[in-house]
Amino acid sequence: MASPAWQPPHRLQPPPPAQLDLTDELLEEVFVRLPTAADLARASTACASFRRLITGHAFLRRFRRLHPPPVLGILAEGFLAAQPPHPSAAAARALADPDAADFSCSFLPSRDRWCLRHFSDGRYLLSAIPERSDPAPDHRALVREFAVCDPLYRRYLLLPPIPDDLASVVNQSEIVNFEPFLCPATEDEEDTMFRVICLAQCEAKLVAFTYSRCSGQWHAVEFDGWRDLTRGTSNPFPSGEPELSGRYYAHGCFCWVMHWVNKLLVLDARSFEFSSIDLPPGPSSRRMVIVEALEGKLGLFTLCNDNALYYFLWYDILENDDEGALQWCMKEIIPLHENFNYNILGVAGGYLLLQGTFKLEWFCGTTYAIISPDMYAGG
Repeated sequence: MASPAWQPPHRLQPPPPAQLDLTDELLEEVFVRLPTAADLARASTACASFRRLITGHAFLRRFRRLHPPPVLGILAEGFLAAQPPHPSAAAARALADPDAADFSCSFLPSRDRWCLRHFSDGRYLLSAIPERSDPAPDHRALVREFAVCDPLYRRYLLLPPIPDDLASVVNQSEIVNFEPFLCPATEDEEDTMFRVICLAQCEAKLVAFTYSRCSGQWHAVEFDGWRDLTRGTSNPFPSGEPELSGRYYAHGCFCWVMHWVNKLLVLDARSFEFSSIDLPPGPSSRRMVIVEALEGKLGLFTLCNDNALYYFLWYDILENDDEGALQWCMKEIIPLHENFNYNILGVAGGYLLLQGTFKLEWFCGTTYAIISPDMYAGG
């Protein structure tokens, strides 16, 4: 009897890999780590479930908190687009196309009776110009009519005027500075929501008029500690200038530097409560800017110079000490390029914008114009 043919040993097939159940929570953690909004847009085209998650308001708010929008240009008598080699140059060039956006807000009815007051989150805030008045904004006038415009989509909203009973809280003759500005939507609000704040600074009081797109109504909040805060100054309003200088938004709070009392005035945009914080000691002529530091803290950049020869940035963070008291802690000193005079222009999209000016030296003078001259150097 013939022996059976040899058979190779039976190999067990490996079990199929377990299917990973990608829940919405896991997908959100993946998508929120994409580096740019363009990557996020491409991911949303993969399938309907991806698009549903990515276009959700809650996810978009989280993504924007972690990925600030890129700085595309400067608004100065129109839109000045970022130029190469800046990474935003391509997107900025497209936005500079007159067909892409109308930064003059020509679509607003009676455009000539409005003047620009603030720009934030892609929106313009404009205030009405009283009849037979200078088209430039009067920073001491109590303005009551406002419009909010979207230059990209050419949309606008006319706000109801500040009611008489609220406007009567301040005396027009006592206003030192009237400052209207936009307030971004909070984490709990839809992106279409916004608020308008008008800060009326008077010699004896400080009042914030607030308008909410959600409620459609105006309210007024007064800072009870304003008189005590400015009482100790020998000259709280030098040359008629307002006490507050600059305005910065960081972690849901608006901040103003008060040089003459070395304080930082803070308005919490969520609770609409005022408070003040001591600034680090230093000369009143220094230039400062408030930024968002990590873990919800406030950061402070101070532009300093050494005998007008060398400029540097001093970076502090507001932290709690061992006893729980707030104090500014120095984190870094950043030297700047020599032979420039510097100025702080502003903060946006995680960038601190500095202006550097070359030092000039007189060479010669003529009584006639010189076009395209050649420079000569020799012995």
